[in-house]
Amino acid sequence: MKLADLLSECFATGLEETWERERTATPVRAFAVQLHATGCSLRETKEILRLLGVERSHQAVWQWVHRLADSGHNPPEAKPKRVAVDE
Repeated sequence: MKLADLLSECFATGLEETWERERTATPVRAFAVQLHATGCSLRETKEILRLLGVERSHQAVWQWVHRLADSGHNPPEAKPKRVAVDE
């Protein structure tokens, strides 16, 4: 499935799947946050969304990234926490 097809399905979702008072569907915002997490800058992420038909500012992407970071999602921790080194 192509990325454009996947995003067009995201746009076809009803309003119940968007956050209250949000212009952008949740899957699109999650995709933008993932793009930023993989190393794209905020402006590069904005341009990728623009190419896919979503006009948002880099400030909006910044807010999505920080809102998700503040939601309490913690990355997995490495186990074991201690490592023995033999020299």
